[in-house]
Amino acid sequence: MEPLHHDADPNRSQVLAHIMANMQCDLGRASRAFNSMRHPKSKVLVFDHVHRMWKGCDWLPENENSKDAMILVEHRALERRVIAMDGELKKALKEIKRLNKQMADLYTDAKEMDDGTTNWFDEMKKTLQMTDEKPRKRRVQQPMNTTESLVAQAWS
Repeated sequence: MEPLHHDADPNRSQVLAHIMANMQCDLGRASRAFNSMRHPKSKVLVFDHVHRMWKGCDWLPENENSKDAMILVEHRALERRVIAMDGELKKALKEIKRLNKQMADLYTDAKEMDDGTTNWFDEMKKTLQMTDEKPRKRRVQQPMNTTESLVAQAWS
């Protein structure tokens, strides 16, 4: 399919008119076919971002110079995408290395703490058993601007 414009209004869309003529169908079926063919997984119809038109996936201009120019433009666009993805990949790998180093540091710090001292939990347990007195629960005072606190103040 040669490059054609698509409009939000189905009656003014050149793409839908082309599909209706080739498939000999009504506007609704042509619209469904267009939505199916433009899906990125099927890649039957491709959107040309430079000219803002829809074209068939295997369409090439008839002029040899135009063919070369179009292929060159698409090649450069793909190169730009590859370069951008390469940059993102390098950033992700750098972040993974940083996190791995951070995890290794934490692991060695935890191992050093376990080797040099007794278990903190056991020490706390012994300390609590030695005291006869149980820890008192403190009443948490609510903020003064809440409705519940104002009601509680009014009733006390």
